Amino acid sequence: MNYRFVSKESFKIVGIKETAPIHKNGVFVPGIDQTTYKDMQTYFEQVSMEKVDEILYIAVDHADDLVDYYIGFETTAECPNFIVELIIAKQEWAVFELSSTSPRALYNTWYYLFSEWFPTNGYELVENAQFFRIIIVDALYELWVPVARGKS
Repeated sequence: MNYRFVSKESFKIVGIKETAPIHKNGVFVPGIDQTTYKDMQTYFEQVSMEKVDEILYIAVDHADDLVDYYIGFETTAECPNFIVELIIAKQEWAVFELSSTSPRALYNTWYYLFSEWFPTNGYELVENAQFFRIIIVDALYELWVPVARGKS
């Protein structure tokens, strides 16, 4: 699996949010995930009056088996009143290339990360948002996972 490390300063996401329960095997499918990339791009360009080249799909875990799921874009512009803002803290990220974001592909990716990648690379998952970037619609994605060097 191809990956790289990226250090990124704090940044702001403006978008829509849904809180969803985590089901068995850590899978959740919020309703806002059912819309298309093009629909979201058009929506954000209309409400922000800003060209949107890249939409991010973000998950922020809760301690109570819930996930805040955001679809939005990175911006420095003011957030319109009817959409939400999320500040993502400065972080080092392990960025993994994926060819699909199907539930099976995601499950297999996370399984690989915890069973092989984390134990052999000396990094650990840290508390922060996790997100997807679409590089090529229906062909190439990036999974950004917040990491830090392990304490051992």
